[in-house]
Amino acid sequence: MKILKIDETLDSCEQHIASTNASGTEIEALLTRAVLVLTCSVFEEKIEQMIGRRADSLNDPAMCAFFKSCVSAVFRSTLSSELAGLMNRFGPDFKQRFLGRTQGHERAVTFYNNIVVNRHGAAHTESINVTLRELRQFYEEGHIVLDFLEETINETYPT
Repeated sequence: MKILKIDETLDSCEQHIASTNASGTEIEALLTRAVLVLTCSVFEEKIEQMIGRRADSLNDPAMCAFFKSCVSAVFRSTLSSELAGLMNRFGPDFKQRFLGRTQGHERAVTFYNNIVVNRHGAAHTESINVTLRELRQFYEEGHIVLDFLEETINETYPT
């Protein structure tokens, strides 16, 4: 799931780094930290939107409101293992289908998780060990985890 806001931010930061010869400097590190935080924030928004759309399909405003309000209480991390746990709350079939979709895409899952783990470091420690170029690679290959999640959420399984 390519996300325009992330793509444009990465492009803008890369252009700035190139035009100012700031590769390897503190400026690049600060921009990378900011993009990591933004990326995870946008991932969280997209995931909540996916679940919200599924809730809207209930055609029961009270249940829909309850369902959406529970997402933020239950949903704590965007790590792929946490996404599998979130899918398990829909039922074990959802978790298994999500995990099945990720099989054969271990590199993408690792890159996706690298974004989440490095975002934690960017927000809570003084240094990170990822460059803007690496972040771009993580995003370019790892974003498909959100596609797998959306496909799983949108499926209907027998009860």
